[in-house]
Amino acid sequence: MLMLFFAVLGIDALGYFLFRVSTIVVEFTSFPLLLFPAILSWSFGVHLALKSHEAVFPETAGKPRLIESSVYSWVRHPMYLGTFLFCLGFAFAAVSLLSLGVLIGFFAFYDNMATYEEKDLVSKLGQEYTSYQKRVRKWIPRLRRKQA
Repeated sequence: MLMLFFAVLGIDALGYFLFRVSTIVVEFTSFPLLLFPAILSWSFGVHLALKSHEAVFPETAGKPRLIESSVYSWVRHPMYLGTFLFCLGFAFAAVSLLSLGVLIGFFAFYDNMATYEEKDLVSKLGQEYTSYQKRVRKWIPRLRRKQA
């Protein structure tokens, strides 16, 4: 995530200082107002990524099995969502066309990767994973949990 931080920061710096690209939103709001949602997004993104790593990495040895605990009971791809929310924080803080473009590119990339991985998981885990897909959303958590 640290490399991602510097990559997005570099892209935003290039957009602002070299290309002078930004949006009109900056003129209508103040930086502190944009910093609050940025910090929330960064914090929740890091939380999701860390919790998903904690749930997965102790389970990597042996036969593949479905993990439905912790943040995997909220969304099917919390690592990707955490990284996306981390980037969203930069979009709030920078409010530039480049950061918006990077955000859209990251989401398209992660959505394609998640779709590919889900096809692989269905072939490995079968009905167990397809019923998990019906209970847990791909990106946006449900307010109420669906029963099995």
